[in-house]
Amino acid sequence: MPSLGVAMLGAVVVGSVVLWASARPGGQPDGRYLGEFFGAEAVLLFSCSLVLATLLRGIERAFGGLDRVAQWHRHTAVAAVILVVIHPSFAGSAPVPDASVMGLRLGDVALIGLPALAVWSLAPSLRAAKWSRLVRHLARISHEHWLTGHRLTGLFVAAAVVHGLLVDPVLKVSAPLKAGYLVAGGLGIAAYVYRELFARFVVPVYDYTVADVQRPNEMTVDVFLQPVGRPLNFEPGQFVFLAFGGVDGWQRHPFSVASAPTQQRLEVSVRAVGDYTRDLRDKLKPGTPAKAAGPFGGFDYRGGGKQQIWIAGGIGVTPFMSWIRALDEGFDRDVAFFYSVASEADALYLDEIGAAAAAHPTLRPHVVDSGRDGYLTAEQAAFGIVGEAGVWVYMCGPPAMMSALSRGFRKLGIPASQIRWEQFNVR
Repeated sequence: MPSLGVAMLGAVVVGSVVLWASARPGGQPDGRYLGEFFGAEAVLLFSCSLVLATLLRGIERAFGGLDRVAQWHRHTAVAAVILVVIHPSFAGSAPVPDASVMGLRLGDVALIGLPALAVWSLAPSLRAAKWSRLVRHLARISHEHWLTGHRLTGLFVAAAVVHGLLVDPVLKVSAPLKAGYLVAGGLGIAAYVYRELFARFVVPVYDYTVADVQRPNEMTVDVFLQPVGRPLNFEPGQFVFLAFGGVDGWQRHPFSVASAPTQQRLEVSVRAVGDYTRDLRDKLKPGTPAKAAGPFGGFDYRGGGKQQIWIAGGIGVTPFMSWIRALDEGFDRDVAFFYSVASEADALYLDEIGAAAAAHPTLRPHVVDSGRDGYLTAEQAAFGIVGEAGVWVYMCGPPAMMSALSRGFRKLGIPASQIRWEQFNVR
C-alpha cells in the first residue's frame, strides 16, 4: 500500500494530465501541444522534487521516513529530466509565432543545465556501468562539492519556468493551463528559496563537543558527543546530520545514532569508506566542536507486529544498538536478530548485545561471519519461524545486501509493507 506522500504525488501528476487533456485550446498542432505538455509536466515534477528537498517534518511523516523522501526526490527529478530532453523535439515540430529570444535562451540554459546536474547526481551508480571517463570523475567528487553543484538545480528550474511563460503559445491562450503552470512553478521556486535561505533557521541545530573518540578497528571510529546546552531529542533508530569543526570545514553528513534517548552523550559509529570519513577516523579529536541537525527517519520496530526479524549488515548495526539500549521491561517482541559482518573480528558491541539478550530472552542474536558462513539469505533468517506472512522485518546495511534480502523475504510471502529498511542515500 503506497504511503500518503506517494498517493498525493500521484494525484498531483494525474491531475495535471487531466487538466492538459481537458483544457486544450483550439488551433494547437498535436505535436507541439504534446511537447508543451511534456515541458509543463517536467516543471511540475521538478517542483515536486524541490518541495521534497525542503526536509519539512510533515513531508517526512507523509512518506514514512526521510529515506523514502530522498528516493522520490530522485525519481521525480529523473522523470522530469527525461521530459525536458524530449520536450524540444515535439515543441519544435510546429513554428511558434513571435517567440521571445530571451525565452528561447533560458530554455537552452535549462536544457543543458538540468540533464548535466542529473548525470552528476547519478554518477556514483552510473560508474559501475563503465560509462565515460567524465562520469567516473564526477562520481569521485567529494560530497560537499557535489552538494554545491546540486544546489544549482533550483536556478535552472526557475529558468525553465520563465522560458515556458515567455515562449509557450498554449499558456498564452489558456488561462486554466497558465494558472496551473504558475502554481506548480511558483511552489517549486518558493521551496528552493526556503531551502537555500530559510531552512537553516527552521530545522533545529544543536551544539555539541566531541567528548571521546574510540577506534575499535582500523575501519571504524566511535564518536561520543557531549551537548553544549540543550541536547537533541530523538527516538531510537533515528539519524542526524552532523558537522564537525576542523575536519574539512563543517561538512554535513547523515549518521545513525547508536545511543539511547536517555543517555546524556550522543554516540555515532562511522565507517571509514570515503575521503571525509577516513579523515574523521584519522584526525578527529576530543574537544572538536560539532553541530547536529535533526532528528530524521522513521526506523522504529515499535510500529511492527509481535514477531520480527532484525538484520544488521556491518556498520548498519548502529540504529539497532539505539533500540537495544532503549529496551526496558515492557519489551514484548519476539526477535531473531542477525548481525552480519565480513569477519567476526569486525563485529562491534557483542558484549552489550549479549547482555541485552540475557536480560530479554525473546531477543535472540546471531552473528553471521560472511567470510566463513557465506552471505545471509532470507531463507536462513526466516528458518523455523511459523507463518512468515505475519513477520515484520527490519534491516540496515549495504544497499545490495538489503535489496537481495528484501526480494528473498517477498518470495517467502512477507508483504513489502512489513519489510522496512533505511534506503537513505544522499547521492
